[in-house]
Amino acid sequence: MPLDMPRADKPPVQAGYLNFMQLFDTMPTPYMVMDRQLHIVYANKAYLTMLERTLDQISGRYIFDAFPDTPERVASVRETFLQTLDGVTTQLDRQAFHFEHADGTTSTRCWQCTQTPYFDGTGNVVYIIQHAEDVTEEENLQRRNEAISLELDHRVKNVFSVVQAVAAMAGKNAGSIDEFREDFEDRIMAMSRTHSLLSRTNWAGLSLKDILDTSIEQYGGFAPGRAHFHGHDVTLNPRASQMASLLGHELATNAAKYGCFSKPGGRLDITCWPDLARKQLKVEWKESGLSGIRAPKQFGFGTRLETFMPNVSIERDYEDDGIRITIRTVLLDRPLDYAEG
Repeated sequence: MPLDMPRADKPPVQAGYLNFMQLFDTMPTPYMVMDRQLHIVYANKAYLTMLERTLDQISGRYIFDAFPDTPERVASVRETFLQTLDGVTTQLDRQAFHFEHADGTTSTRCWQCTQTPYFDGTGNVVYIIQHAEDVTEEENLQRRNEAISLELDHRVKNVFSVVQAVAAMAGKNAGSIDEFREDFEDRIMAMSRTHSLLSRTNWAGLSLKDILDTSIEQYGGFAPGRAHFHGHDVTLNPRASQMASLLGHELATNAAKYGCFSKPGGRLDITCWPDLARKQLKVEWKESGLSGIRAPKQFGFGTRLETFMPNVSIERDYEDDGIRITIRTVLLDRPLDYAEG
């Protein structure tokens, strides 16, 4: 039965016949027709455009000769086509196809194909009409969403583990419930500020200078003559940014309580030395303008925090006019970005 004929059990439209080939050729979505022997008898313009083929190149060919595939895939798809020939509308699993274009470039597209049986006037299936939908963008979006979901789950677990550790360490140093609550809230707020900054950069990481700016701005910030940043800035990955934020918060808090920010003449100098070849970072936090500095008899939260950062080593030198804190760490999983300080 020709494709441009209506079914015998349907009345003609305005006493004429629909020209299905002409109708299919005007459709923007790809259609292809096979006979019962699974030979291609027709493909519309959208289908041919998507394949970058002409009708002469595929017409009359066995479907698996025109589009070779693995034996396993051929067997599965052929079984689906046979179900369609039994009168069942079928759908193939999404399949990635690799195309080599006329200009020599290649691309991969993902198709979702639906097969509809075409009956003759006696109810027998004479053709399979395949509708091929390009779902590449939808598939890519789904994969991106899955990756984002996994990454979000990983980040949330990291945040919870940090919060749990901060709570445990803060509890060991607190003299009262009120003191614990105040200190714990301050540290969570420091983490929150860093989280907000990371969100603005789409979790690409933060510069060390920005982290330290945020940590000490509530204690006078980088006001002229008060605090200074020297050397090369460096971008840290998200987890390292959170750790640097917690450490910076502790250093700034101590500077406000006992150090350079507690005295009118106090000064802070921060110097950063990234070593690209060795993937190492050295940071010096130098407070000056003080007097009578002595090493503490007991250590607080900041010292305990160091045990939570195994890739970080911290040395403290108590000098006549202040304290010099040298921090060394290994930069693990991202290239370094530099900016002159």
